[in-house]
Amino acid sequence: MKNTLIVPVMTLSHCVFLPQQLLPLRIFEPRYQRMLKAALATNQMFAVSQLDKSKSSKTKQEQPYPFTCVGRITGHVELDDGTHQIILEGLRRAKVHSISHEGPYPLLEISPVVDEDEADSIAFTREIARTLAFTEHLLSDAEEDVQPLLDRFRGLANKPGALADAVAGHLVAETNIRRELLECLSPIKRIAKVAEVLSALTAQKDLDDEIKPPNLGLN
Repeated sequence: MKNTLIVPVMTLSHCVFLPQQLLPLRIFEPRYQRMLKAALATNQMFAVSQLDKSKSSKTKQEQPYPFTCVGRITGHVELDDGTHQIILEGLRRAKVHSISHEGPYPLLEISPVVDEDEADSIAFTREIARTLAFTEHLLSDAEEDVQPLLDRFRGLANKPGALADAVAGHLVAETNIRRELLECLSPIKRIAKVAEVLSALTAQKDLDDEIKPPNLGLN
């Protein structure tokens, strides 16, 4: 018999939420405002799932992809117009079994999943080093202070699966790749995939820097 949990869920068309990610959200739909109120009054947790449009069109109801991420509210501000701004921190991935639309907001039946055990330390060390190096290079021109973010990434260097999630959550934009990472339970495969994506982003950044016209200033 499977051990499952029931959690509130927000379904979004193009958002794949990852563990370790800090996700800013604006809550304005009445159903999600009710969900937020309930979460704030209890454990401050809910899931965010990408909407499977193909499946939803067949059932005529919102249907999520097979994996989701449960997060915890770490910041909350109610605005003058009655909407809410929150920060949701990704906690862990989970397998989706079903969704219910019968209540005031959607509920998921889920079972949390754990990463596979892997022991190839040489492969881990190589991919961790590549990921951190690419990350520092990609953020080197950022206008805002990225040191706290880099420190957070370095603090996960002994947890390759978590490092892959954290870096992807902030630097990998492609929805399909993010969904692939969410569904992957192999830490070495996740960190290798993130390093591969960051390598391509780094090459593109270097190319863009080369062809960028010089800043000659104003006369």
